Amino acid sequence: MSDTLLIAPPDPQTDREAIFELTAKTFAGEGLGYWGWIDHCRAGYIDHSPYDWSASSIGRLGGRLLTHWGVWGYRMRIGSATIRVAGIGAVATHARYRSRGFMARTAQTGLRRIRGRGYDMSILFGRPDFYERFGYVRAWSEQTHIVKVSDLPDKPPAARPRKFALRHRDDLAKLYNRAHARLTGTAVRPTYSRCRYHDHWDGYLWTDADGRATGYIIVAEFQGRFEMIDCVGDDEQVLRVIARQAGRRGYDTVHFPSLHHEHPLARRLRWGDSRVETRHRHSGGAMVRTVNLPATLKRLAPELSRRLKRSPLRNWQGTVRVANARETSDLAIDRGRVRLADPAGRTGHAIRGGDEIAQLLIGTATPPEIVEQAGTRITGDARRLLPTLFPAQHPLLGEWDHF
Repeated sequence: MSDTLLIAPPDPQTDREAIFELTAKTFAGEGLGYWGWIDHCRAGYIDHSPYDWSASSIGRLGGRLLTHWGVWGYRMRIGSATIRVAGIGAVATHARYRSRGFMARTAQTGLRRIRGRGYDMSILFGRPDFYERFGYVRAWSEQTHIVKVSDLPDKPPAARPRKFALRHRDDLAKLYNRAHARLTGTAVRPTYSRCRYHDHWDGYLWTDADGRATGYIIVAEFQGRFEMIDCVGDDEQVLRVIARQAGRRGYDTVHFPSLHHEHPLARRLRWGDSRVETRHRHSGGAMVRTVNLPATLKRLAPELSRRLKRSPLRNWQGTVRVANARETSDLAIDRGRVRLADPAGRTGHAIRGGDEIAQLLIGTATPPEIVEQAGTRITGDARRLLPTLFPAQHPLLGEWDHF
């Protein structure tokens, strides 16, 4: 058989079942089993989801489906700005054809395709020591807030919660988007129209006197833990509902694995009796890559302007060059106004690096830490501007929106 791998976007009509089968054989050992994985895909992971058929890539050899590079498209917040993100998932190669470079070819073609489809950045949750070769670097660390039920409010909920079906609702998405505005890394909903884990997650919502939803929680029991997956609403009410659900199920501790560090509820927990566990992984957790640097900076320009105007450097004028290993862009700055400019001539103010530029853009860590670890070259006033333009943001993607 020829080693010529034919790479193209999958067809939703003719390739859907083959993708389910290939990925099920690859991920069957990760908890769901073969048929459980296929049900997972049908329940909401691929069907009824933001899976982008036109941006995803599959590889065929002699008519057989060998590789799959899946793309879930969504909008992600970076401060007050939003960018188009290609979430990469269900990356699979037929077991008999591994270690022959087929996935490398599929991934490289896939990265070119997502750029052509208008995506700015890409995020994935991948296996260790593999995706660096494609330009991905650590995006953020995993952080879990842990609280004893005895340290949560012991009063009954002010509004009576009721169980609800875990499907997309415009009113709940609106509440979520309002509550997570400017929280970097979170997705702009809608993303999934159905819950992929409807057999494992439970949702409870409450309403005002007119019957309008004002808040909700989504919880799960996972490996002996009680977890808060998602929530919106008044902090006191949220904690009362969570405490009641945990108590009814016999748990004395609640884990919050998807709570953004800057969310008001997270701040409240940290000012009470709680603990926070953080897991740092160089590779294999959440990873990020810049797909189109100029487009990303153009979308970020209003947010960069907002940051600069509120800083002591608001009167600075000049051009700052931002470059990674693949692209170069210029930011023209004029007394707090930032805009993307075509690179022209020389400038003494520059941020020149490699794949870690993506970490600066989303605020993975403080700029000095990123620069020190990666060896980023900073010249001129870019060193003074860097902490203002690209501060640490504690990015995080909620569990509901994972791909």
